Amino acid sequence: MEQENTTTLILITTLIVVLLVVVIIIIFSTFQNKKIKFLNEQKEAKQRFKDEIIKSKLETQEQTLQNISWELHDNVGQLLSVAKMQLNILQPKLKEDQKKLINETGEIISKSLQEIRSLSKLLNPEVVKNIGLDEAIQLEIDRFNRLNFIKASFIIKGKTVVIDQKDEIILFRIIQEFLSNSVKHSKTIKLEVNAIYKTKHLIIKIQDFGVGFDIKTIRKGSGIINMKSRAKLINTTIKLKSEKDKGVCLTLTYPLTKNHV
Repeated sequence: MEQENTTTLILITTLIVVLLVVVIIIIFSTFQNKKIKFLNEQKEAKQRFKDEIIKSKLETQEQTLQNISWELHDNVGQLLSVAKMQLNILQPKLKEDQKKLINETGEIISKSLQEIRSLSKLLNPEVVKNIGLDEAIQLEIDRFNRLNFIKASFIIKGKTVVIDQKDEIILFRIIQEFLSNSVKHSKTIKLEVNAIYKTKHLIIKIQDFGVGFDIKTIRKGSGIINMKSRAKLINTTIKLKSEKDKGVCLTLTYPLTKNHV
């Protein structure tokens, strides 16, 4: 009888211990899950905050570019137009050798006016939205070709897809920044841009053939960091490959799935 009581006591004690262990595990597990959930929510909140800051900066930048675009078109463009008209009025009163100089000056003003109008279009986000990404890239390529010291090309492969206008602006600004940096720093005489439309992605590849650079030397606040921040906002993968004396290749992979109806 005493042995049975002992056995029963042991069983009850064991059961209580097991229950306590289970309760402790459940409590610990619940606590851990809540902790993980809280940390994830904090992380997401921080990321949303960062994204909002980036979006605000981009909106401010786009507004600034739009204002610059208007200034170039309305003020600087008009001043150059007036200067050209005045030269035309002055020309008949001059000697032949002076007329030649005036003609050359007039041509320079005409080219400057053309460049300002072209740049004005590409700086204005509303214009870029209206003409679309492909045409905006082509205008930028044409602008570089007019510089006469660089040969640029743009090839579209696959069936084009209409994408979100806000995303178009961000993609174009990334491309624009890369092209400008290439012209300024790469010492290249050749630029190639390819837009490859696939079923689920738009892949944009840009290659210059300049001096290249060491990717490890990228500093915070540089154009490359800005490009990466922009790309992240539209879920675009950005890859940068550089080899010394072989140039730089930028690859953007933008998801098209959300644009399909």
